[in-house]
Amino acid sequence: MTTPLRLRQGRILVYHLFAVADTIDLDHVRRLWEGQSKTTRLISRRAAPEYIQFINPPVSLPLGERMLGLRPDEQIPGRAVAKIFDFGVVSIRWEIDLPKCWDDLVKQAPCFVDNSALEVLSRQLLAEIRPKLAPGLKNPYGEVLEEDYTIFYIESFEGVEPLSARQLLADHGADIAQLIRGEEKALSPSEQIETLRQRISYFDDDLVVIDWNAALVYDHEGSSEHVDILEFANCELLELRYYDSLLDRELDRIYHEVENGPASGWKYWLHNRYRPTSHRLLTLMVDVVELKDQIENSLKIIGDLYSARVYRSISDRLRLKDWEESIERKLRSARQIYEVLTDSLDIGRSVFLEWTIIILIAIEIVLLLILPSH
Repeated sequence: MTTPLRLRQGRILVYHLFAVADTIDLDHVRRLWEGQSKTTRLISRRAAPEYIQFINPPVSLPLGERMLGLRPDEQIPGRAVAKIFDFGVVSIRWEIDLPKCWDDLVKQAPCFVDNSALEVLSRQLLAEIRPKLAPGLKNPYGEVLEEDYTIFYIESFEGVEPLSARQLLADHGADIAQLIRGEEKALSPSEQIETLRQRISYFDDDLVVIDWNAALVYDHEGSSEHVDILEFANCELLELRYYDSLLDRELDRIYHEVENGPASGWKYWLHNRYRPTSHRLLTLMVDVVELKDQIENSLKIIGDLYSARVYRSISDRLRLKDWEESIERKLRSARQIYEVLTDSLDIGRSVFLEWTIIILIAIEIVLLLILPSH
């Protein structure tokens, strides 16, 4: 009979990320929570260049411990931390102790993946701190978009030497797939292969398995760079979703303005109503490109091959490239509309000038014909 695998040290990290504004003034946050806030930096057990860090490091705020009713008739203590990013995202992270037994962790995993009760608590915490953040928010959003992600972080097992990644996958691969999918039943062999496809090891005794809504991290030295990269990628997904939705709304509004506007007539030539539309369209394109560049430049991982692989893996799972391509297509549409509207304005100006010249010439001719008669 196989001895049950027991967990000695680790934690479950449940993230709820909220897009609240275009940008957040982190200096304002540090002043508000002076002595309590902490600047987040990546910690690695791997040799990596020192510049593999956040350009403007986010600020972490401890929010204390709460009792979480994630399972029927059972309250679990959870420690909450808010991480504030300068590109307008607030991440609420819940840190929960692992159960002692591996089988219990697999069985309880559905409680920590896509848990609506925990989402409600995260929104409550956001509502508590948002009034304080308000003076530091630039262009705060009325509707708050959200993403969630869960990381099962195991540092060590009890009574055994550090397991190799190969042994952990060979003995418990099916459990790992079920765990990070948050399913109550074992997955099919083909789905297990797909779930375990994005896995990375740097040393023989560490492992990261990445899926679209959860990940397993096994690292007995407690590094944090892979955790922070997974969180950051979800922030990026959240921001891309916001920009995509923003472009949808604004383009739809502009389509209606163009369709309903006058295509001809004296009012069209004297006062082109598309001028405010073209100005708003130009502002929209500049804002989206600027904000998109800001988040892309927030974390520099070029030169650190391990971190780059983690980022590529989570990017693939979250389909960040598809979201970026969608935004680029809509920006191209916006540019085309802008060019058409700009051409329309130029034509309007040219026609107005031509008619002005014609009228002036006509007046001059009339004057020449009238003046000799006197």
